[in-house]
Amino acid sequence: MARAVKNPPKTEEKPKKRPAARSKRKQTEADVFSLDIGTRTVVGIVSHYENDKFTVKYSVSVPHTKRAMTDGQIEDIDAVAKVAAEVKAELEKQSGIRLKDVAIAAAGRALKTCRATAEIDVEDRDTITEDMVKSFELEAVSKAQTELDRSGETEAAAFYCVGHTVISYHLDGYPIKSLVGHKGKKVTVELIAAFLPGLVVESLYSVMDKVGLNVASLTLEPIAAMNVIIPPEVRLINIALADIGAGTSDIAVSQNGSIVAYAMATIAGDEITEEIIKKYLVDFDTAEEMKLSALKDTISYKDILGFEHTLTSEEFIGSLFPAAEQLAETIADNIVNANGSAPAAVFLVGGGSRIPNLAKMVAEKLGVPENRVAVGGNTFLKNVEISDEVLKGPEYVTPIGIGVTSTLQKGYDFSVVTVNDKRLRVFDTRKLTVLDLLMMAGYKSHHIIGRSGRSITFTLNGEKQTVRGTPALPSELTVNGSPSSIEAAVTQGDVICLKPAENGVNAQLSISDIAGDLTVKHISVDEIDYTVGTEVFVNGESVSGDYVVQNFDKVEVSSVSTLGDLLKRLGISPEKLEFFRNGASVSVNTLLEDGDSFTVRDKKPSPTVTPKIPEKLPEPPVFEEDDEEDEPVPEVVVTRRKPEPPVFEEDEPVPEEKSAVECTVVRLNGKNVKLEPKSDGSSNIFLDLMAIADIDINAAPPSGNMILTINGKEAGYMDEVHTGDTIVIRWDDN
Repeated sequence: MARAVKNPPKTEEKPKKRPAARSKRKQTEADVFSLDIGTRTVVGIVSHYENDKFTVKYSVSVPHTKRAMTDGQIEDIDAVAKVAAEVKAELEKQSGIRLKDVAIAAAGRALKTCRATAEIDVEDRDTITEDMVKSFELEAVSKAQTELDRSGETEAAAFYCVGHTVISYHLDGYPIKSLVGHKGKKVTVELIAAFLPGLVVESLYSVMDKVGLNVASLTLEPIAAMNVIIPPEVRLINIALADIGAGTSDIAVSQNGSIVAYAMATIAGDEITEEIIKKYLVDFDTAEEMKLSALKDTISYKDILGFEHTLTSEEFIGSLFPAAEQLAETIADNIVNANGSAPAAVFLVGGGSRIPNLAKMVAEKLGVPENRVAVGGNTFLKNVEISDEVLKGPEYVTPIGIGVTSTLQKGYDFSVVTVNDKRLRVFDTRKLTVLDLLMMAGYKSHHIIGRSGRSITFTLNGEKQTVRGTPALPSELTVNGSPSSIEAAVTQGDVICLKPAENGVNAQLSISDIAGDLTVKHISVDEIDYTVGTEVFVNGESVSGDYVVQNFDKVEVSSVSTLGDLLKRLGISPEKLEFFRNGASVSVNTLLEDGDSFTVRDKKPSPTVTPKIPEKLPEPPVFEEDDEEDEPVPEVVVTRRKPEPPVFEEDEPVPEEKSAVECTVVRLNGKNVKLEPKSDGSSNIFLDLMAIADIDINAAPPSGNMILTINGKEAGYMDEVHTGDTIVIRWDDN
C-alpha cells in the first residue's frame, strides 16, 4: 500500500526555515497519536481532541518490507519496529510534535471472551463517581478473568484482558444508563471482557519499547472500529462489524445498546493474495499490487518466469471468486455464531473489505438483503472530522477508532511491574496498590499475613482442654529495596519483593504427651502378681501412646502408678497395714517400678494372740472334692504361685471329720474352702482369704468398690475366720 502523507497547514513562516529538531514540541494530552500495526502495513495518525471534538490532522501508512507478521501476530519484532519507527519519524516531521505516548490495538488472534457480573455494595459510599464506576467495571473484569482461568481454556498460556464493553448497569435492581452522580445500596455491572494470549500483547509492547514509545492505551481492533462506526446511540440495532485486515477478520456485535459479542477468524485478505500467487505464478508484492488494481479496466503483471500478461478486471475478479466466497462464508459463519442469528445490518471495514463483491457475497451467505451489508468509510464516522481525502478508505477506520477509543474510553494502559522476578503487565484503569499486584502474581492472603497454627480442643477426664498452635512469622515486603506496606501505590517499573509469611505450626498432641509412658509394669504383693500402669480410653476405646488427639476427643486416663493407686483399685484400706519393699518400709505414695515385690503387715496386733504375718501370704490348701462316702481329709497340695482354691460342690455338706491338726473350713463366695492351720498356732484371718479369692483387678467396675463380708457383716482384713463362716470377697457390680 502506498504511503499517505498529510502536510501541516501552511503558516507565514516557511517550514524550511524552521529546523525540525528545534521545532518539535512536547506531546500534550490533546495530541493523540495512534498506531494500527497490521499484517501488511503500519498506519499512524496524529489527531487533536478538544471540547469533545476529534480532528484527524496527520497520517502515514508504511507497508512492511517483508512478511514480518502472520495472521495479525508479530513474528519479527525488529522488522516491525523498524517500520513503526519510520511511521513515527514521518509523523513527527509533519506535526512538529515529539511523540512519546501512543494508543495501539491488538487483532483478535486466539481471542477469548467471557461475560461476568459484579455486585457491589454502595450503601455506605458517597455519590457514585467516574472513578468508582471504573473500579466496579474492573471488579467485573477480574471475575471474568477468574471464570476464564477456571474454564481451563487458558492453561497453555497467560491471557491478558485487552478490552471490555459494559452490557448493563443496574442500581438497586433497576437498569440505568449511567451510574455517575447517583446514590443507592447495590450496583450491578454486567460486561463482556476480551482476552488475548500474552504473546500477542507482549510482542506489541516489545515493538513499542524498541521505538521508544510509551503505550498510553491498548484496545481490541473491533472495539476501536465500533466506537467510530457504531456509536452507543446506534447500538440499539442488532449490527455486526467485521474488521477484515490482511491476517485476521475481527468481529463485534451490538444489540440493545451494548456490544454483546466478539469473534475472530484467521482468514482475511492474505488468503486472496495467496490465491493470486498460486493462480498467476507471481511473488507476494506483485500479488498485492494486482489485488489493489482489481477495479481498473485491465491488469498487467509479470510472472516469476519473466513473462508479461494482461487481463481484464472482470477476468481477474472472476478467477478469485472461490477464495472470496470462502472468505465471505467464514465471516458470515462467525457473525452468526457470535450473534445467534443473522443481524439486522453488517459493516465491513479494513483493507480486506475492498475485495470486489465481498459485501454482496456476505449478504448472500447471511441471507439478508444486499443493502444491509455496507463497506464502512469516513462517511460513516461519528463525531470525527477528517479533511484529508486520503483517509476516506475503510482501512483507516480502525486506526482512527484507536485514537477515539483512547480519548473516550481511555482503553487499557499497561504498566510493567516486577514481583519476585516475575514481570507483570497491568492496566492502569484505577490506582493500583502493592496488594493488588501481589494478588495478580498469584499470592494469597496467608502468604502476606500468615495464619497461626490450628488449636486442638478436647476433654480430659471430663475437663475441657485447649492446646494452641504456634503464631505465624510475618512476611517481609519491600518496594524498590525499601520496606513497604501493602497499601502503597505502585508505578511503572516498580520492583516488589515479598518474602512470604510462614504459617504457624498446628497444635499436635499425642496420648503419650498427656499420660506419659504407657509401658506396663509387673509387680507382686505378698507373692501375688499384678500388672499395673496407665490405661487411656479415647471416645470409649483403648488407645496406645502414639495416638494423636483430635478436636473434640473425649480422653479418659486411668493410672496405677503408686502403691496407694493399686490398693485403691483392689478396694483395700491401707490405714491398718504396713508395707515393705525389699525389706524396707515404704509408704502408699511409693511409685511402682517394674519387678517390685511388696510384703504386707498389720499395724495393730490382736488383743489375745499377737498375729504374725508371714513374709509371704500363706498358700491356700487344696482338697479333692468329697466322695459320696465320708473319707479322711487328704493331704494339702500347695502351688508355688497364686494357687487355684479347692472347692466343693455348693450343696455338699461340710465334713465333720477332724484331722489330728484341725483345719478351718469356710464358705467363700458360695464354695467350701479349707484353710490349713498356721504353724505358729495363730488363727486364720480374713486377709488369708484375699489371696485365694480369685479377683481380677483388671475387671474393676467404675465405682472401684469391693464387697468384703463375714456372715453378712463388713469385715476387716485382720478379722479372724472360723469354721462355718460365710465369706464374700467380690467387686460391687452396682
